[in-house]
Amino acid sequence: MPLHAEAERAVSQALQQGYGHPRSTNLPGRRAQKVLEDLKERTARSFGGSRVTFCSDGGMANGLSILSAGRLARETGRGHIAASPFEKSSVVAALKILRNEGSTVSVLAIDSLGRIIPESLTEALSDETGLVTCAWVNGISGTIQPVRELAQTAHSAGAWFHSDACDAAGRIKIDISDTDIDLITVCSLKIGGPPGAAAVVMSDVDPWLSSAAPELTSLANIPGISGMVAAIDAMGISMEPRSRIVNQLRADLLNGLDSFNVRYSVIGGNLEHILPGTALLHLSQAPEKLHLKLEKENIILPSHNSTDRLSYLDRIGRDISNPEQYLGFSIDICNTNVDIEHFLRSFSEIFLSEKGGRHEN
Repeated sequence: MPLHAEAERAVSQALQQGYGHPRSTNLPGRRAQKVLEDLKERTARSFGGSRVTFCSDGGMANGLSILSAGRLARETGRGHIAASPFEKSSVVAALKILRNEGSTVSVLAIDSLGRIIPESLTEALSDETGLVTCAWVNGISGTIQPVRELAQTAHSAGAWFHSDACDAAGRIKIDISDTDIDLITVCSLKIGGPPGAAAVVMSDVDPWLSSAAPELTSLANIPGISGMVAAIDAMGISMEPRSRIVNQLRADLLNGLDSFNVRYSVIGGNLEHILPGTALLHLSQAPEKLHLKLEKENIILPSHNSTDRLSYLDRIGRDISNPEQYLGFSIDICNTNVDIEHFLRSFSEIFLSEKGGRHEN
């Protein structure tokens, strides 16, 4: 996502201010600490949390959350963790560390739409379960997971619940104050902020999380964090109108495919349960080298043949022998009708040339 103008201004102002070391007791250090506390309060308020820890990126935020919560839970005799099968590599790496330290990990079941089956969590829970983790949104298909229901189930068994919300923050409303979700992670880059900043937002989880994962501590990047928080504020204000715009653009794109008699299905089912402006399509008839041909038309679709996407599709039981049959896109506010028209024009020429026919307007 492009850098928000508000985020760029915030970074520039913070750089000009020249804050000191936030752990120093001198005047520049105290000023830096005061600024950080204000940024924490703004971030917590945006997501309905009570405490915030800043990190350098989303991977570190995930690692801090999982390692800390997993280790603290194991100290109380709850060394079992339940996790979705779609977690990012940072979560998987943290789970491997915990397993090597003595924790056990169960993987939750999914349905054909790529959603976690809530009953599978109920079956996995025991008196030893201390942590459950499930990403709020699947970054491959845009499928929104039933995290509120899963968190309620986890709490009923006395377990903490963590959700990687990096792909969801700024796209859908997130307020953990009225849920049983204990920790979420958000990433600056995913919401139009600068690189070098992320956050763990907590509800009532013990605030000394970082002490349980000292290998992940780092110096606060005040300019980067300032930009991230400015982007969070901007995204929150414009979320509803932005969702309407990108959903209309998505509808225009799908209607255009319909007009070309392109047969497709949406991975994940109902678009109401998928991130605004996002979709992963399965084409019943895909032109040969479709993505390469689109790239020649200056249309770059996200990760069309990545190992992550193929692994995800394989896990939900899809045929991946021909990756060209899957078409994914994520439309944002920076896109316009011109982009949609360019895509549809390029796609129609590729599609119709493959069929050996011509499209009549």
